[in-house]
Amino acid sequence: MSTILAGCGGKNESGANSASDSGKTVNISYLDPLPSPERTKLMEGLIGKFETANPSIKVEYMSVPWDQASKKWITMGASKTLPDVVSIDDTSLAGLASAGYIENLQPYYDKWDQVGNLTEAAKQARNKFNDQVYAIPDAFLLQGLFIQSNWFKEQGLPEQIDTWNDYFTLAQKLTDSKGHYGISFRGGANGIIRAMEYVMSATHSDSWYDQDGKSILYKPEAKAAFKQFYDLYMNGYAPKESIAWGFNEMVQGFMNGQTGILNQTPEVIAVAGKNMKEGTWNVVPMPKSDDGKRYIFWGFTAAYAMSANSEHKDAAWKLIEFLSSPESNLEYSKQNTSIPIYKKNLDDPFFKSGPIAGYAGAMADSNIVFAGPPSYLTNLSEFTATYAVEETQKYMSGKQNLDDTVKHLADWLTNAQTEYTKANSSK
Repeated sequence: MSTILAGCGGKNESGANSASDSGKTVNISYLDPLPSPERTKLMEGLIGKFETANPSIKVEYMSVPWDQASKKWITMGASKTLPDVVSIDDTSLAGLASAGYIENLQPYYDKWDQVGNLTEAAKQARNKFNDQVYAIPDAFLLQGLFIQSNWFKEQGLPEQIDTWNDYFTLAQKLTDSKGHYGISFRGGANGIIRAMEYVMSATHSDSWYDQDGKSILYKPEAKAAFKQFYDLYMNGYAPKESIAWGFNEMVQGFMNGQTGILNQTPEVIAVAGKNMKEGTWNVVPMPKSDDGKRYIFWGFTAAYAMSANSEHKDAAWKLIEFLSSPESNLEYSKQNTSIPIYKKNLDDPFFKSGPIAGYAGAMADSNIVFAGPPSYLTNLSEFTATYAVEETQKYMSGKQNLDDTVKHLADWLTNAQTEYTKANSSK
């Protein structure tokens, strides 16, 4: 195995297209978009094990910084130099697949002997294009609820939040006159994603849109859910300054003991572990809706895809298959503090105790529904980071009423969906 850092341009020098025709050695390449000393060591170790098990295949490990990855995938795909195997995120899959840069893995997937062992989350993952599998998820990140365990104990409350009704009730109970608030509210960038997560749960919807392409916010029951969610702030169950909170502020608000519940992803476990006393906090699964299902937004960190231009596709699939095996996936998930794609791996003691158990418990539940934003909209970030922030902050500050706020958001989303449909109707 050899290692190189991929630049922003240039050709793929992996040697994949000049492999020996004798059948003795095949050279393929792998591109990692999330390099760090720890991850690089992990991936090189897994690749080394693969080469030991497959002595006729040699793998060149390549990496590119995350902020350059999307451009790199497109540039290499267009020039037909995309490495044989590449890790991609779920927001880029559709674009790479529609452009013909990555291979349809459905024929391989259909013959894969591990499909029946995957979690429901893995089967529902955004790894498909035109209902065909184009990548195999590596592991998952998802939302979970960090809780101040000591607050719960002081009030004699069980350390669990089973339903959304429990969530709203606890937000009130954990708020007092001593500067303690129930919720780390996200009123800043991307806060609308958390609100829509609840709206989808309350309306039992798996999309931000109805069947006609209109925003579900037009529905009376969705508007009621929107109001209930923002009432957490309006009724004083979150700090007043959280009207502008983003990721860092809401995490800090929880860690400094200002808030009792924080909705966040597993990477916060390490931060909380370094800054909070052991035993004073924990993580529980996201609440269930009144239909018994969990409506959760989750995504894979970097799924394995194959270059459509690879001259050694069988060897490339062997690498994907190895990296996606139960053994490799367990090692990968534990070292990355992420959730494995296999049901059996969730039974590992690592995922049965401590904060990570809250996330694992949610993914082990077969009654889960993917409740994520429409990531296919190219201007989605404009909505989540700017427009929705302005509209919801007007509402939270009393400068705009509920009806106008919800209508403005629904109109924006519906117009965006209409434009997307028009632009893609001929494709």
